This record gives sequence, structure tokens and C-alpha cells, in this order.
Amino acid sequence: MKRIELFYSPVCPFCPHARELLEKYKADNPGFEYEEVDTYTEEGIKRGMSLEVMAVPCLVVDDVIKLSGWPFTVDDVTKAIE
Repeated sequence: MKRIELFYSPVCPFCPHARELLEKYKADNPGFEYEEVDTYTEEGIKRGMSLEVMAVPCLVVDDVIKLSGWPFTVDDVTKAIE
């Protein structure tokens, strides 16, 4: 199974949209799982720096940045995780 991470910031105005989109995607795609990474935590900062995440929201699949910045769509997510 692929490791899918959504990097977000609690002060980002677009991150709630990305989180909502992924929750809807999860509801429509049984077996889809992802981890949210808060870039305002020490752990999130370290993880983001290790992958060179420069913008949020950011979708990372198996340690590769696939989508960075908003907007992205359900189709974008589907293509990113293929």
C-alpha cells in the first residue's frame, strides 16, 4: 500500500478545502488511507523539510511530492496516487 500524506498548516486558508476533498475521496474510495501532517509541529516541520515541502496543502505519495498548493481536484488526486 502506498504511503499518502497531506501536509497542511492550521493558518492556511486553502488547507481546509484540501482536507475536505481528501475526506470525500476517502468516503468514495474504500481502502484509501492518508495521513495528515501538521507543518506547525516539530515532527511536521522535520518531515516536511526532509521532503522539501515548500507550500501547503501538499500531497505526498511514497515520499514524492505529487500536488503542491491549491487548487487540486479529485481527478488530480486519482492521477497522483496511481
